[in-house]
Amino acid sequence: MTRVALLASQQPAEALTLGTRWSEAGDDVTVVLLDGATAILRRDHIDATLLASARDAGVTILAHDAAIRDHTITQAVPIDVVELDHVAALIGDTATRVQWW
Repeated sequence: MTRVALLASQQPAEALTLGTRWSEAGDDVTVVLLDGATAILRRDHIDATLLASARDAGVTILAHDAAIRDHTITQAVPIDVVELDHVAALIGDTATRVQWW
C-alpha cells in the first residue's frame, strides 16, 4: 500500500476522482483542499457529490481552515478542517508521496 497526499489548490474534482481510483486500488489517499479548491465544499457546487464518493471509497479529505474562511465556505460534507501545520507534517513525512494540483 502506498500513502499518497494530493494537494489541490485547483481542480478539486480531478484530484478527488484520481484519489478515489487510487484508494479503490488499495492506496492510502488523502486529498487536501487548499485555496480555490475549497469551493467544492459549497452545497450547490457542480462536483460536490464527488466528496461523498471519495469518502465512501476511503479517501481522507482535509480542507485548509484559512481557505475556508477566506472563501466563506459552508461545508456540505463532513470533513476535517486543518491548519497549515498539519498539511506540512503530512507532506513532510518521507513515507508519503505528494502530488500538487
